[in-house]
Amino acid sequence: MFDYIIVGAGSAGCVLAHRLTEDPTCSVLLIEAGGADTSPLSRIPGAYPQLQDTHYDWGYRTLPQRHLHGRRIFHPRGKVLGGSSTINYLMYVRGNRSDYDGWRDLGNDGWGYADVLPLFIRMESNQSIHDSYHGSAGPIAVSDHGERNPLSRIFVDAAEEIGIPRNADFNGATQDGCGYYQMTCRDNARCSAADGYLTPIRERRNLKIVTHAHVTRVLIEGSRAIGVEYVSPADGLERPQAASEVLLCAGAFNSPQLLMLSGVGPAEELKRCGIDVRLDLPGVGRNLQDHLVSYTRCTTKVSHSFAVAPRAVRQAAMRDWETNRTGPLSSNFLEAGCFLRVDPDDEFPPLQHVLRANLAPDYPEGPRPEQHGLTISSYLARPKSVGRMTIATANPLDKPAIDPNYLDDPYDARAMASGIRWNRRILAAKAFTTMLGKELTPGAAAQSDEELAERQHQRADNDDRGEGE
Repeated sequence: MFDYIIVGAGSAGCVLAHRLTEDPTCSVLLIEAGGADTSPLSRIPGAYPQLQDTHYDWGYRTLPQRHLHGRRIFHPRGKVLGGSSTINYLMYVRGNRSDYDGWRDLGNDGWGYADVLPLFIRMESNQSIHDSYHGSAGPIAVSDHGERNPLSRIFVDAAEEIGIPRNADFNGATQDGCGYYQMTCRDNARCSAADGYLTPIRERRNLKIVTHAHVTRVLIEGSRAIGVEYVSPADGLERPQAASEVLLCAGAFNSPQLLMLSGVGPAEELKRCGIDVRLDLPGVGRNLQDHLVSYTRCTTKVSHSFAVAPRAVRQAAMRDWETNRTGPLSSNFLEAGCFLRVDPDDEFPPLQHVLRANLAPDYPEGPRPEQHGLTISSYLARPKSVGRMTIATANPLDKPAIDPNYLDDPYDARAMASGIRWNRRILAAKAFTTMLGKELTPGAAAQSDEELAERQHQRADNDDRGEGE
């Protein structure tokens, strides 16, 4: 019997395990479906693409998307200690102030920006920014890029040239403008939630961590969760119990999946899968919103892309990082960007742009480019399209059915077209004059909203692909 059982050792689970076990009288069981974060690649900022779609990743795909020509979109989700913070792109970007104030205004006391800012400050140890928006003694290390690609400076200069104001801190007083991103790194090595919160407490006697354990359902007695059921190669079938609470920290897909497998969710969907309904809760799995990204890709007349560097250069870069933690792989290759508005009267910037000093694949499954170039990714940070996820079967080992319903709301395609136009304006600035070649994506022929929308239907992705691919 434990006081608390935490399902999922990702960003939320690691924090809760750390905080709850500060009380030596409180016992905690932390259950993770994946294994330990022992891969050297998980420490190297530029190596994250090599972790995705491996055993460190749930490797989810959406259902065929009707507004994306039936394509299924890849969703990397960490299946390892640290969760997605162990395989993600290391970009340190908080939500916009309005996100939190919006939650507060909906009646969620304690979720306003003024409420959460002290928590951000407490969790952070920022290498270079020391002001009222940042912390210096927290468990998560945040740092600048030590060796920026020259294109990053050119991008920021070009954005400023066309009237986008310089912003020294996207996580400070305002999010609008252009500038440089920070990374969740310490000494040019990834600092995941497991590194910051779990590693320092591994020896606490009141904490038990079980890995390679797939939770199959929450055990419910009456109207109370009393424990969980999990299966693992080491233990077989186990049913640990919790005296106080069961905390689901399994993410936006796995947490609702577990609720449904346990009989909590939309009754009709549970009955369809042969699951006894304990609580008809229609909201479980609903209101799924996810960002899309559109690419503006151009060839360049200079050699600067690590992705197409000769094999010997790439091997030398690996040795450089392993020996000194310096060189190209000390960067996540996502160094500069901006936050922009779709309409002049927007209360906050709905678009996030990220420069990458290489040609990303033209579409998610596309081949790695073999020429030098650059990509500006334009993310729709606040889509209006709403989807859902549900269980496909009653088998807890089957993947959930994920349907973000991308581009269902016409605003989303219009906003993404606005992002492409912003990119083109930046690339037309004098700062880029001597180095740009041909626009490959979406291509000069695509100019109208309709033409740009069609390109998004064909090529839009839910997230960036890495330089190391």
